[in-house]
Amino acid sequence: MALSSSGLGSGMDIDSLVSKLMNIETRPLLKLQQKQQVFESKISAVGQVKNGLASFQAALKALQDPAKYQTLSSSTSDKDVAEISAGAKAPVGGFSLKVETLAAAQKLSSSIFTSSKTAINGATEETLSFSFGTTSGATFTPLSGSTQKDVKIPANATLEQVRDAVNKANIGVSASIVNDGSGYRLIYSSGKTGTESTLKVTAAGGATSPLANLTHDPAGTTMTVLQPAKDAVFYVDGLKITKQSNTVSDAIDGVTLTLKKEQEAGDAALKMNVSRDTAGIKKTLEDFVKSYNDFTKVLKETTAATPGTAPGEAGSSSPLSGVAAIRGIETQLRAAFGAATKNSGSYQVASQLGLAFAKDGSLSLDSSKLSKAIEASPDDVAKFFATGAQVNGKGMSYVSSTDKTVAGSYEVSVSALTTGYNQAGSVPTLPVSGTNAFSVMIDNTTVNAQVTGTYNSATELAKALETAINGDAGLVAAKGQVSVTVDEDSGKLLISSVKTGTESKVNVLSGLDFAGFAAASGVAGSASVAGTIGGYAARGDGNKLIGAVGTPVEGLTIDLSGGTIGDRGSLTYTQGFSFNLDKKLEGMLSTNGTLDSFNKGLNASLKDLQKQQDTMAKRLETTEARYKAQFNAMDRLLAQLNASSSFLTQQISSMQKSS
Repeated sequence: MALSSSGLGSGMDIDSLVSKLMNIETRPLLKLQQKQQVFESKISAVGQVKNGLASFQAALKALQDPAKYQTLSSSTSDKDVAEISAGAKAPVGGFSLKVETLAAAQKLSSSIFTSSKTAINGATEETLSFSFGTTSGATFTPLSGSTQKDVKIPANATLEQVRDAVNKANIGVSASIVNDGSGYRLIYSSGKTGTESTLKVTAAGGATSPLANLTHDPAGTTMTVLQPAKDAVFYVDGLKITKQSNTVSDAIDGVTLTLKKEQEAGDAALKMNVSRDTAGIKKTLEDFVKSYNDFTKVLKETTAATPGTAPGEAGSSSPLSGVAAIRGIETQLRAAFGAATKNSGSYQVASQLGLAFAKDGSLSLDSSKLSKAIEASPDDVAKFFATGAQVNGKGMSYVSSTDKTVAGSYEVSVSALTTGYNQAGSVPTLPVSGTNAFSVMIDNTTVNAQVTGTYNSATELAKALETAINGDAGLVAAKGQVSVTVDEDSGKLLISSVKTGTESKVNVLSGLDFAGFAAASGVAGSASVAGTIGGYAARGDGNKLIGAVGTPVEGLTIDLSGGTIGDRGSLTYTQGFSFNLDKKLEGMLSTNGTLDSFNKGLNASLKDLQKQQDTMAKRLETTEARYKAQFNAMDRLLAQLNASSSFLTQQISSMQKSS
């Protein structure tokens, strides 16, 4: 391959000449590259705006949860004596508490054994039976609905083996062995506190059993009572209350008390208080305000323009300076803050709750104004900010809505459920006692069962019926189950299949008159629920009832569980400030929304610029090759001319010498 070097023939620096010419030729390409950098910086800035807007939307969604505005806080003047926690139904206010007696579990101690490892019974297996109940003097009364718990004690069992057998049986009694210095004692401890958990322990062999000294009967005590079963006794605002446990959740609606220490007669009563948790609401709003200000800071940084400081001096500008689509975002958001909401509450605009804009455009929160609003009407504060529903009914819950759902209060009526059921025609005849046999058909499986014992409440009876039905071998084989509940309002029992669909059925065949049931077929289940919301048509989707298109309840979705067909109560749906603002944000962030459309335009321009650069780069390659070819051709021609010139010069010189 021949070697070549530009300029050898002419002495010219061809590479330098071509390079200088190409510097001129590439100026349009450099301009395109500069444009590309501008578009890339704009796209990056749009990404910052979108991220900032998404973060603000996340903070906004935190305002939409109605539960945030119903939170209560509680306090006690002495946590060593008692603690308090408040639920959503707790009454706001203060009360006094005096703890007289703490509930205690009964503990029984056996007589002394010289060893814990020596057999204490004979070569025959023995049974210890444990019962829970109450005592009055020497009379033991078994707890209504409870059953005797039997523990098998192996032959030739040691004290340790008796202990292990009781603990392994998991009957609500724990056993331990204590060496008090004089010998070994077996200790029984009831698993529950209160006088209704008093123990009676018997041996199958009676008084002649080798385990007789491990039994206990108030009428003829064998074991020593180390600690008697005691109820918790306390006073709320002077009213005496007795409970089985030190954790009490049914003395004051929505309030749970944990009793920890007994007080002396002269001790002052504790001050307990339940109040609105305004701190939580304030924190949520403070986070919201911060997120908004963080977002507007991003907007300012990406759209700012600074003029030059001297005449004729060019200023500086941010990537999105002058872009109307971006500048309009803040305008729309501020307009949303000033718009009134239709929420049927006493607060209609954000400024009424302490949200206001400063002169520099930043958002601020007046905590004092917010606190006064919460104290005056916490429910109206929730209505203003939150999006959701308050349910006043049984077996239903709010799931979701759409922007087409109209705020309002709607009655819910159900005409079909996915689970079959049978509701009693009357309340049970209490107390129910003895052995009561009955027959039912669950999902086409016939169940013959019975309940034995004494039941003084509908709740105890419902639990016993559920256990009896679900224990049927045929129903277990068919993988069927039921739940038996008590209607809070009527006191009637309800037997519901856990299966769903048209095969879900509960038919009473016979024998349940004592529980209020006549022999009759129940209401069969359906593939989906059916009913109306506010009198408007709704469609079923499994357990969900969804408002029909074209009605005020369009898209309003309610989940239904259990219960019966008919009126289920009402639902009050609100669309607060956060709902309306969130819809604006969704429009900005959605596909083909403000930011997406602008970003697509930038990317299309960037793609077109890249195509132009690619085309120009190829043309420049061709131009550079042409320049080099032309200069090299000129170089070769000059080389030839120089050679001819040298030859002629030599010839002329020779001729002159010859002459």
